[in-house]
Amino acid sequence: MKEILLTELITQAKEAIKPIQHSASTVYQYGLAWDELTHFFESNGQSYFSEELANRFVLESKDNLDKGLIKNWRYKLRRLSVLILLEVLETGSYSWKFHFADANSPLSIEMKQLQADYVEELIRSGKGNGTRRCYETLSRQFLKYVHLELNKNISDLRLDDVRSFIPYIARSYQSTSMRTVLSALRSFLKYLYKESATKEKLVLAVPSSGSRRTAVVPTITQEEEDRLLQSIDRSTCIGKRNYAMVLLAMRTGLRSIDITNLEISSIDWRNKTIAIVQQKNGRPLMLPILTDIGNALSDYILNARPQSSLPYVFLRYQAPYTKLSRSNCYAISCSIMKKADIRQSGHRKGFHIFRHTVAARMLSQEISLPVISNTLGHGSISSSKVYLSTDEKHLKACALTFQGIEVTKEELL
Repeated sequence: MKEILLTELITQAKEAIKPIQHSASTVYQYGLAWDELTHFFESNGQSYFSEELANRFVLESKDNLDKGLIKNWRYKLRRLSVLILLEVLETGSYSWKFHFADANSPLSIEMKQLQADYVEELIRSGKGNGTRRCYETLSRQFLKYVHLELNKNISDLRLDDVRSFIPYIARSYQSTSMRTVLSALRSFLKYLYKESATKEKLVLAVPSSGSRRTAVVPTITQEEEDRLLQSIDRSTCIGKRNYAMVLLAMRTGLRSIDITNLEISSIDWRNKTIAIVQQKNGRPLMLPILTDIGNALSDYILNARPQSSLPYVFLRYQAPYTKLSRSNCYAISCSIMKKADIRQSGHRKGFHIFRHTVAARMLSQEISLPVISNTLGHGSISSSKVYLSTDEKHLKACALTFQGIEVTKEELL
């Protein structure tokens, strides 16, 4: 078997599957599985593709499936992602006939057109790429259920049909994902009713998932932030890189995917700005380069960044000097949090907590939601409303006392 970098083989695989015209959501899922495989290889100190190590990744995934740690669909996705790499490595292409079938082939012509129109509606409404992929996938799953399991036309659907679909689809998702699944289902059912494709208002059959968040959005305090930054050894090359990445996240709230995709050409040193196109929603975003960010970036780029023709700012510190992945970001944040003894009780430790913190502090300074939304690059102001739960000062001001509504002991009994 020829020797090839895993990252290079994945790039070839992404090109090889393009003629198959998988849905955007399927391609996205493959990308997630390949990210997990890359992290598995890195944790085993391997950068070149190894069939033996890839098969071990599949075997360990199967073991996790048997233990109930992952769903069956995730195991199948990981297994298929490895098989694709093996076929591309062996043949230089991807030619499994089964996968050339139209992803919507079980659907009737009417259903295919309905789903295509719904996707167009999602695009027109400005939904982000991630949300659109999720909603598109769920709508297709619902239509396949109606066609194959119920053997019905859309116009004949009733409330009980929707109720039976929910436990059916729940078998394919983690319980923590069902809030999003139900949200996507509501969106599609509302669209069907609006377009008069259904006679009944089927969305009434979808149970409420309660408030959007059941807990306060996690953030870090100023003292914790200082400890995190101080815990990073900036005398080393990897320390300079990690410090610049973490500081960039803490000051701007950039998503980890946008930090790993940041290119040197995106930094305008003369005008002290960073201009990017966000990976999640495709929207342009321009941010100021604060003094401490500029110093950290220049220190890393001039004194610690490996020599490479790649356009990306942040690279691996060991050969091959490739772009960092999202799993690398998570590993970096977990490492510094462990060293600083912060958030070690199972809470979220990824870069996204820095994004939460930026929004929470802006809100505490009475900065308006539209400004926060623009700063974070949200596609909709509603995405920023979740941070209202972090504003403890103003939440307390909204709290009501029991004055005037007291009850007697007898009434309580």
